[in-house]
Amino acid sequence: MNHTPNSDIIKGIYAFRIWGTLGWHDIKQRYRRSVLGPFWFTLSTAIMVGVLGALYSSILNQEIANYLPFLAAGLVVWQFISSSILEGCTVFIASSALIKQIDLPLSVHVCRVVWRNFIILLHSLPIVVLALIIFGDMPSYEILLLPFGLILLLFNALWITVVLGILCTRYRDVLPIVSNFLQIAFFFTPIMWSPEILKDRGWIAEYNPLYHLIEIVRAPILGKQIPMESWYWSIGLVLAGLALGQYLMSQYRNRVAYWL
Repeated sequence: MNHTPNSDIIKGIYAFRIWGTLGWHDIKQRYRRSVLGPFWFTLSTAIMVGVLGALYSSILNQEIANYLPFLAAGLVVWQFISSSILEGCTVFIASSALIKQIDLPLSVHVCRVVWRNFIILLHSLPIVVLALIIFGDMPSYEILLLPFGLILLLFNALWITVVLGILCTRYRDVLPIVSNFLQIAFFFTPIMWSPEILKDRGWIAEYNPLYHLIEIVRAPILGKQIPMESWYWSIGLVLAGLALGQYLMSQYRNRVAYWL
């Protein structure tokens, strides 16, 4: 009896040795002959957090001891989300040589992108820990929920990359649209500002799925409970997104190579 799953997405996840090796190779190649390697990205993020934290804490009249860790956590997670979305748009185009030559599940290339960005996320999380230590705040028991938040974040990045990868391979105009959308979404997402300052306009954050994807990781790091709305949004997005990704894969998987 053949127990091999029929879903391209599940096959790709099972092939963790392949995408794990490829993703790690991408990191080493990107920072080849560099002294700090991927920590250059960490350093640049730390500088950005320090500068923006000092500036916007005064503009928004926020205590820097509370604002800087909030900003650091939000910015680190946002960089993972935005990188996964933008690289997801070109995931199959960038891997066209492999797709045309080797018969692999298409989702292997998706997992490669998500894994690569997750490694960079792990390199950047110490910035948040450092900010907490500097201001004397240590994570509480809520930190135990962080792995669950990261898992939900990864699966959301997975289906987003699948969907955008297929759409952008077929319709190349989608990439600049997504890029412009992200630039606007950054300012409408509570990263540099807290939802509390919106008061009666809090719906801007409540109905922003990107906010909830950030909050399921940021809240436990900052010692806060993850809002139930963020759980509902994140889990709902995973279920609906994976169903959409599975549908697109089943319908258009065999056409991707001809679109490249």
